[in-house]
Amino acid sequence: MTEQNRTLVAIALMGLILLVFFSDWYQEIMAPGSTLPQKPHIESSFSAETDSSATAIQDSVVHTYVTAVSDFDTTALPAVDETNIIVSTPLYEMRFSNRGAGTLASVFLNNYLTKDSSRVQLISDLAQGVLANHFIGYETEDFNTSEFLAVSSLGEGANYDFPVYGKPASFTFELNLGSGAKLLRTFTFYPDSFHFDLKQELINFDQVNAGRYFATSWVGGIAPTEKNRKDDLYYSKMYALLGDDNSPEDYSADKDRETSVQTALTTWVGTRSKYFTAILVPEQPVSEFKSVRYQTAGDKDYSQKIFNFDVRDSFDRRNAVSESNYRVYVGPLDYGILKNYGLNFEEMMNWGWFGLIGKGALWVFKALYRIIPNYGIVLIIFSVLVKLLLAPLTKKQFSSTQSMQQAQPQITALKEKYKDDSKRLNEETMKLYKELGINPLGGCLPLVIQMPILIAMFNLFRTTIELRGAAFGGLEFWISDLSLPDTVGTFMGFDINLLPIIMSATMILQQKMMSPSTAATNPQMKNMPYIMTAVFFFMFYTFPSGLNLYYTLFNVMSILQQKLTPNKPLPVLATPVSKPAKAKKKRKSK
Repeated sequence: MTEQNRTLVAIALMGLILLVFFSDWYQEIMAPGSTLPQKPHIESSFSAETDSSATAIQDSVVHTYVTAVSDFDTTALPAVDETNIIVSTPLYEMRFSNRGAGTLASVFLNNYLTKDSSRVQLISDLAQGVLANHFIGYETEDFNTSEFLAVSSLGEGANYDFPVYGKPASFTFELNLGSGAKLLRTFTFYPDSFHFDLKQELINFDQVNAGRYFATSWVGGIAPTEKNRKDDLYYSKMYALLGDDNSPEDYSADKDRETSVQTALTTWVGTRSKYFTAILVPEQPVSEFKSVRYQTAGDKDYSQKIFNFDVRDSFDRRNAVSESNYRVYVGPLDYGILKNYGLNFEEMMNWGWFGLIGKGALWVFKALYRIIPNYGIVLIIFSVLVKLLLAPLTKKQFSSTQSMQQAQPQITALKEKYKDDSKRLNEETMKLYKELGINPLGGCLPLVIQMPILIAMFNLFRTTIELRGAAFGGLEFWISDLSLPDTVGTFMGFDINLLPIIMSATMILQQKMMSPSTAATNPQMKNMPYIMTAVFFFMFYTFPSGLNLYYTLFNVMSILQQKLTPNKPLPVLATPVSKPAKAKKKRKSK
């Protein structure tokens, strides 16, 4: 097999490997669940709700009787009518039910839209009893409050609008459990925050066999919100900050249902999707939480990852009043917002190995966006700034490459001269580099520095909510979302993305300019530009358009810089390389 044929086979194999890596089959192995047998769903007590105003909610009255949970009182309590409260702030709209003394039925975020332009809704349609309470006992079976109806301070048996603008506002649910025991839950909302406070008072529980732990739960994880459902599932996880750690522990949902009880000092527990999160923060760290995690059956368009967890606060039922208070955050994975809480929420975000670079790039992006509200233009400016920062290094790279090309004849002569002595060849080659002032690694340094920036930019564009749905202003018809590929159509089921093609063309041009004489001096390397381009093309094809645009701009500016960099001739050697002198023949003595 010729060298050219071997090169073509290598390119084909690399392309095949990359196609397998980005295939649904491989991703199913990495994010399992699309072909699993059906698992039981968590039935919702509310029908699937569309993005509509609170006035569209149908009035309904459900009658029920709450049986006392005390060993001393088994009487039935009077019926309570079902009540819904719609909380509206500038940031969100939340719907609470009096079931469970204030369970969360829906959360619409006003400033974040889905692919059909409706508001993002974060409560899973499989969830029932979000924020309900659980009692875990010694001598009695556990029970939860998700089906118990409570009386609200706003009234009973109707739907109430609760606007929160200008200043914080509160309402309370009262749940009577018999024998004089009752649970009071007060919700306080803030017009400028994605969190609300939950104050819980357990009153007169000495007559109720309610156990040793009073838990507050989250059910269902975060509802999928993104067009690329598989990508959304990939980032769906649960997190908990334990002990004295600065970074939270993460928990995944695999093919099998997994239940665990974590006994450790717990500061907070949360769950996230690609761009959104819900976090329960007890007023004081607790000693235990329980989680149930699994992925539902169905293909990538229907499967969900379920994260159910309850945070357990111990209480002494001999006290006349016990409290268990929480702060609940339900909103975007916004680095600036999460960091301001000072509880390491931002560590849930996937920054990768080069997080410091990614965080710095995000700061620059946001600073520029405040001046120029177009992330496409911001990206161009950022690319220019990075290029200016690396310009001295890339200049050295070009000079080193040019010098290596000019030195090829002399290197070839050394190889011929010392072809049978590899040690001497290495010594003479390094001596030649020194005399010519060439750094053989000079062409690699800018690439080594550029790769961490590329990886950081990949994570920035793929997981940062500021860039979610951010179009290139003026080019929306082409680049409608910098966090997604720039798909302009499909052919035989394959997406057609233009930027990876343009980026590959700039790579080929740049590499040919950097090594025009390589093919003549080293035929084995003549196909290297095509091999590298093929690897990058397959790898970048499904990457965010923002990353492809950044790399394309960087290549174009590198080509321009190379055009403007003069080709300096090599210095004249003090001791030119020459063929070994022939030994003089000895004269015969007369």
